[in-house]
Amino acid sequence: MGIVTKPNSKTILNMKKYFIASLAFMALTASCNNNTWDVTSDLTVDASDPTVGLTPLAQQQGMDNAPLYWSVYGALRQQEKEKSFPNIFTTADWDKAIEYVATNLKPYGYDMLVTDGFASMSGDNGYMTRYSRTKKDEGSPEVELADIVAKLKAKGLKLGVYDSPFWLHYTNPDAVIPGTDGITVGSLRYNPATDTNVLHPTKNDKFGWVVTDHPGAEQFFEGFFKHYSDMGVKFIRIDFLSWYEDGMNYSDQIDRGYGRERYVKGLQWINKYAQKYGVYVSLVMPHLKNNAIIEQYAGNMVRIDADVLEGSWYRFSDNNRGTLRGGWPNSENAFDGFVNWSKISGRQKVRLDGDFIRIESFASDDEKMSAVSLPLMAGGPIAVTDMPTGDNLKFFQNAEILALQKDGFVGQPLTRNLWNADGQIWYGQMKDGSWVIGLFNREQAIATRTLDLSRIGLAGNWNIRDLWKHTDEGVVNGKLEAQIPIHGCKIVKLTKSN
Repeated sequence: MGIVTKPNSKTILNMKKYFIASLAFMALTASCNNNTWDVTSDLTVDASDPTVGLTPLAQQQGMDNAPLYWSVYGALRQQEKEKSFPNIFTTADWDKAIEYVATNLKPYGYDMLVTDGFASMSGDNGYMTRYSRTKKDEGSPEVELADIVAKLKAKGLKLGVYDSPFWLHYTNPDAVIPGTDGITVGSLRYNPATDTNVLHPTKNDKFGWVVTDHPGAEQFFEGFFKHYSDMGVKFIRIDFLSWYEDGMNYSDQIDRGYGRERYVKGLQWINKYAQKYGVYVSLVMPHLKNNAIIEQYAGNMVRIDADVLEGSWYRFSDNNRGTLRGGWPNSENAFDGFVNWSKISGRQKVRLDGDFIRIESFASDDEKMSAVSLPLMAGGPIAVTDMPTGDNLKFFQNAEILALQKDGFVGQPLTRNLWNADGQIWYGQMKDGSWVIGLFNREQAIATRTLDLSRIGLAGNWNIRDLWKHTDEGVVNGKLEAQIPIHGCKIVKLTKSN
């Protein structure tokens, strides 16, 4: 049997390029401006309830907050644009990034640096132990993950990884899967002679996938989480899930597609072993079928929009606004994704991930405040990428707005509407009983946002605190109203007045 690994850096880059190019000609469905949006409520996808016996990951102790972290995404994405292959993130790059985060972000609660998929990922016996070449040379050595973990630990920081138990990383196909009686990692790959029920058998897979009904697959999944837990990694981003489930990317057939049953089985194991080993799971590129019935249990977070790419307000709010699809990506912009999928999120529920924030791509301070505020109002993560400085850095250092993440806050829009003002007014309650209100403006003109407090069950007098201006603004009774600049927001905290 030949050597099978997760694709090398060139293959990964080609997949990323294909994914990006497909944005230009995708076939979209179900555009609407009402509340009949449950386009993923296909109740026929599961023969039986796949969550029986499972407990959502978010209900585990210490798992009910979205993280604050920094990602290598921006640096590697830039190298891809420059076509300076292979993309690399060297030990010197790690040293620089660690110092940047320790100095500028850690004091505000950011405690983790996370890898991404644009660089080489390899290991010997089934699991990744190395990440990125050390030089612009495919033959150069790779950086040992254990060394990066040690560097981060010395600064009081943690490593998160981009990897998947559905992927195979090995140079030795005869390596025995832990916990089995001689079953090898090579035996988990697709076998055309026996795996006759894949959806598209004539397609060539882009990944070395684990076929979850092969003997030893469950033990391989458990070994994946134990491997990272033993290394000190407690955060994993699991990507390209739609490609495994049915091989689809937008309207394009990419991989063979291993079917709903195999996909669900894998996510059930993720739920089981992430809990056993205390790992926080971020699910990326899921179809979220049947209203994310299985993803709500198998993930602490789920991605709810297309990739950020170069960022900008267009990617955040305008890209195919109001258009929802029945598969990945359900929404083409983060704002629509947060509004639509607010139906599944909450405290001790799955968190919504709007992807990285490329703060320098936004055209104004108002846009930058909105890009940071909406994920926090929705209970999602703040994922910094690039290395913003000066005025751009300050948007990630607002302790008053970041207090929402520390609290575990999860808000919701007045209504799940992608066009009218109610979908741009968010609210939720802090653990101390105070309320946080977010008034947003997605439009191309200054707009008035008005909230009758009775709509969220509030009466009497409330003290107002603006969380971006850091000022007290008196008392409100009955109605909160403000002029919101183009693409801007106003985030206020209401505390009961004596």
